[in-house]
Amino acid sequence: MPVQAKEVLLQELSAPEILVLLERDAAASEVLKVALKELIARGLLRVDSAAPSGQPQFVLDPDNPPQNPVLQSLWAHLQSASRQGLEINQVLQHLQREYGPGYGGFKGKTVLPSLVERGLLLEQSGKFLGLVPYTYYRPTPDGVSLKSRLKERLLEARRLVPSLADGKAEAVALLGGLGAGLLLLPGLEAQLQQLRNLMGGNASDGYVPFPLWEGEFEHHDLERAFHQVSVALDGLSADAGDGGGDGGGGGGE
Repeated sequence: MPVQAKEVLLQELSAPEILVLLERDAAASEVLKVALKELIARGLLRVDSAAPSGQPQFVLDPDNPPQNPVLQSLWAHLQSASRQGLEINQVLQHLQREYGPGYGGFKGKTVLPSLVERGLLLEQSGKFLGLVPYTYYRPTPDGVSLKSRLKERLLEARRLVPSLADGKAEAVALLGGLGAGLLLLPGLEAQLQQLRNLMGGNASDGYVPFPLWEGEFEHHDLERAFHQVSVALDGLSADAGDGGGDGGGGGGE
């Protein structure tokens, strides 16, 4: 795949796709968590902490669905869940019924097939002890190449995040080129407003900036929303057990 095509593909990938490409054994609950964080970071999903019930609630914008197919699938489930109540725990319990224990279906039936369709993973079948069928996934050559590129950029991005405070162009260009992979950087929610201001919504060095929340927000609002989602999801996942497998092992490089 040409370099330019890889850059376009990187910008098209959602955060859950990037996480699974990097770590095929990632727990399904963590994959769902970064998907919800991406919807929040894009301004497509909000957490209302001032609901009359006293419990934090999700707030959806029904007229502004995501474009990415993986996020679209999750969005449809969120819309369905919202008919039964929008409290975070209620929504996550609905998703658990849809995806199975530990939210394994989100990873196994949505994210992994998307990576296969994009030509980054290859789905293969086998039989354990020659009897029990199972499915596993191996990266294609393009998948190996993009994974290596992502790992290098994320490693460098961790080094450069502190440079955002100084508005350094190198940090802005690199972070802008990560696409939704930005959300895999720990603690970046505290820097998202600064990054958005520095990027100015313009492409840089051929990259299409990750479209951060277009509304006004304070970094602590994102931090609070991310924290509330993480706490609720971790609690429900611990109660139900985590469905993190990909159907039979991730396979080798």
